[in-house]
Amino acid sequence: MKKLFVAVGFLAGMLMLAPAPAGAQAIPNQVLALYPRNAGEISFLDVRALRNAPNYAELKAKVMPERFRQLADWTKYIGVDFDTEVYQLSWAYLPAAEGEQVGMIGIAEGNFPTAEIQRLAKERKLPNFRHAGSLVLNLGKNDQGREFVFAFADANTAIFGFREIAEQILDRRAASGASLLDNRPLMDLVRTLNGKAPVWIAMDSQFTLLAVKQMLPEVSRVAGFETLAARLQSASLQFQLTDGFRGNAAVRCLTGSDALVVAKLLQAAVTFQAFRLNETQPDLAKVLGDLRLNQADDRIELALSIAPADLNTLIQKNSLALKF
Repeated sequence: MKKLFVAVGFLAGMLMLAPAPAGAQAIPNQVLALYPRNAGEISFLDVRALRNAPNYAELKAKVMPERFRQLADWTKYIGVDFDTEVYQLSWAYLPAAEGEQVGMIGIAEGNFPTAEIQRLAKERKLPNFRHAGSLVLNLGKNDQGREFVFAFADANTAIFGFREIAEQILDRRAASGASLLDNRPLMDLVRTLNGKAPVWIAMDSQFTLLAVKQMLPEVSRVAGFETLAARLQSASLQFQLTDGFRGNAAVRCLTGSDALVVAKLLQAAVTFQAFRLNETQPDLAKVLGDLRLNQADDRIELALSIAPADLNTLIQKNSLALKF
């Protein structure tokens, strides 16, 4: 949780081996309605697509972040087999006030035997309590002292994240109120992605800027970038697997002129990154060198394709290993 945009790399890595289903799953409205209205980034992963990958075991060992494996181990400890009972995951990042940590909350959909979970929690003396009628398990605190919890809203819905946000979701579920569904700009983007790909990410203007800064730090150091960055409107990412890996990203700017300048900056940053990696990670540098960028009106589109043989090479060399 220390890295704000681990979700971007995390999802990319997981879908590099996940087969694209014939019909992509979607986050249902009743789940979207649980997320806070001020969410700035929404991510979705069809876990069943990931599990169907022929290299799932290798993917878990070499690509998935350690914290993901820890989450799977922890759910098994409370009677939930992540590999069979979790169907899909989504999570959101929330903006933070100056000096505060970005908020994070996620929702797992699947089969959760709440009675058995409660029995095991009691038997193993796990800290737990009830909020708005739902069982909440306390997983501990992070470095900033914020509690991380798992809350079971019902037998098919588990909420995980910071305690105060999870409790707000449970309260909203019990008494209704404003939610992500009322955030029109982000929901307009979510509707273009939901059900269209097994993995996708939608970001508003603030989180688009943060993503660009983290993934391409060279761009953020260019003189005048902050002024131009204020004109970024949104960004989205989608991942599919068809004879290899396909990833697509789109960034929308305020005007076509803004998009033209941002496109040139992004292309320069990607070229520089590929050059920098050429000696230490030539296979990854080649992948970046093959990235295609196109600017049309106020949109910038990026497309990346990786052939199956190249994909296997990257995995074997741990070039895709992710940490957070």
